[in-house]
Formats: sequence, C-alpha cells, structure tokens
Amino acid sequence: MHLDPTTTGTLLAGVLKQAGSSTVRRHQDERRTRLLRRFVSRQRLDEWIDLARLKLDSFPRGRYQPIGALPGRVAKRADGSRSRWRAIEPLARELEVHTAVDIGAAEGYFSIQLGGLGVTTVALEAAPPNQRTTLLAVRRSGLDNVGLLAFEVRDDTVEMIPPADCTIFLSLWHHLVRDNGFALATSITERIWERTGRVMFFDTGEDEMPPDFGLPAMTPDARTWLAGYLADTCAGSEIRHLGAHDAFDAEGNPCRRNLFAVIRRP
Repeated sequence: MHLDPTTTGTLLAGVLKQAGSSTVRRHQDERRTRLLRRFVSRQRLDEWIDLARLKLDSFPRGRYQPIGALPGRVAKRADGSRSRWRAIEPLARELEVHTAVDIGAAEGYFSIQLGGLGVTTVALEAAPPNQRTTLLAVRRSGLDNVGLLAFEVRDDTVEMIPPADCTIFLSLWHHLVRDNGFALATSITERIWERTGRVMFFDTGEDEMPPDFGLPAMTPDARTWLAGYLADTCAGSEIRHLGAHDAFDAEGNPCRRNLFAVIRRP
C-alpha cells in the first residue's frame, strides 16, 4: 500500500503524540509513587490493612483473648485466660519447659505468653480469622520464637503435631468428643500425650455443655471424673489440679472449668 507524504506525516505525528502521552503518564505515575512512598512505607501500609482486617475479624464480639499488643475491645473471656496463665506459668518454669505446642491456639494468647518466657512455641489453629490475628499479634509482640501452623487436629492429622516439652490443650476436648465421639477423642488425647515431653495443660467443657456435645456424665463431679480420665488416658502421668477458672457455656453464660496439669513422671 502506497501512502502519500501527507498521510505518512499525519500517522507519524499520531504515533509520536501517543508515545509522548504514554511517557508523560509513566512519569506521572512514577512521581505519584515516589510521593506516596515518602509518606507511606510498605510496612506501614501492611499494618493499616492488618488492623482493618482485625476489626472485621473481631466484629461484633470483640477479641477472644487479652493480647496487649493488639488494639481494640477485648471479650469478657479475658479474665479466664489471665487466671489460667497465672496457674500455668509457675509450673512451666518449674519444669524448665523449652518448647511448646498450643493446640487450638485461638488468637495466640498462650503462645505469646510462653514465647515471652523464652519458650519456642508453635501455635496450631484451624480458623482463618484466628490465624490472621495470631500472626499480627506475634509480629506486634516482637517475638521471633513463636510460629503458626494452619492446622486442624483430627484422627488423621494428630501424628503431625510437633513433639514438645509442653502441650497447651485448652477448651478443645469437648469439641473432639462432639465431632468424633468419645472413644476417638480419647484416642486423639492419648496420642497428643505421647508427643508431650514434660507437661500437658488441659481443660474442657464440663456439665454446662448441651447434650448434643455427647459428653459423658462426669460423676460424682467434674473435677474428680476428669482427673481420673486423664490419669487413665495419659500413661505415666501425675495429675495436678490448678484450680477452677472463669469460662462460658455454649450460650455465652458464665461458668467455671477445672484446669489440670498432666505431668510426665520421671
């Protein structure tokens, strides 16, 4: 195809104009990016996004656990978490715990508390909102000895739990019974204990839980029954009662639950 000089010149001018416009836009974009970077670092931007997501993940109930490094409203379960830690900490020190696994870590409170003692800890958590909160809490706590595994404890996954000196096994057993039945929940508990080197801290829903959880009758009382159950299930253990602590039933009503230390005998 033959183009006359006038047409060629017009086309060339259009191409040059388009190229010039692209160059101008590119320079404008680069200038805006430089200006943005002067005021907002990538780290700061990530922090804003994480905090916005924290608000969404904790709406409307507030946070489940009292983690000081996180802003926002703490749920009414906070007192029970603090009192449990006051009972756990001295024994963790006494037994010279160096490594820990926090099963069903929720938002990471006990993992962070252990990390603050210098205990290398892995938090296991299945719920994505809790996973995000735990990662944010660990980072804002400035700890480099606490990690997170996105992990659900089941019959086919329990052998993947990392072995450790200490196992935190709180407010989870009644869910295992509901989801798997009593016999399989007991088998899972046995295998968790096998991976525990020194101590397992344990509590669970008791008589306050509704019938659909399928919990056994805890007679003559929950403390006595659970102590016997743990002694039978966790071979070579000493059972130590660490008090009754604030909790809430399935409807959100306040109750008390027994906390135990299952200590491996020498």
